[in-house]
Amino acid sequence: MPLVCPQCGSRHLRYAHRRSTVEVLWSLVGVRPLRCRDCRLRFTERTWRLGSFRYARCPTCWRMDLNTWRVGDYHASTGQLLLMQLGGRPYRCEYCRVNFVSFRPRLEKFTFKRWKNHATRKRGTEEEAACHTVGDEPAPSPAVE
Repeated sequence: MPLVCPQCGSRHLRYAHRRSTVEVLWSLVGVRPLRCRDCRLRFTERTWRLGSFRYARCPTCWRMDLNTWRVGDYHASTGQLLLMQLGGRPYRCEYCRVNFVSFRPRLEKFTFKRWKNHATRKRGTEEEAACHTVGDEPAPSPAVE
């Protein structure tokens, strides 16, 4: 099960700063404070799932639906080239556009159908935010003489 915001359902999350020693201790066992980048909600969630340890995940957004990439298409760092020579697989997260190499298999293949749903939902939240701004009334048009 992917990590999602409990308020808006977004998967666009990041690690939040740990505020206390209790949060630092909880993070040693995989319970981390997260912040939603869409609605700014801060919440604590278990980020280590035993079932997902055997699959590759994006190092930025933790998504597990990944594409592959070729060395000729993108610039690979020396470390990535070395890992690929040792048997690592090149993966790309299309959501945050990160290329990385992992020895783990991917859980699911990225599809553009899912991407379109993500873009539509994101555009809908931007339109809602624009509607809720101060001064919902349209500006009066200048009088024509």
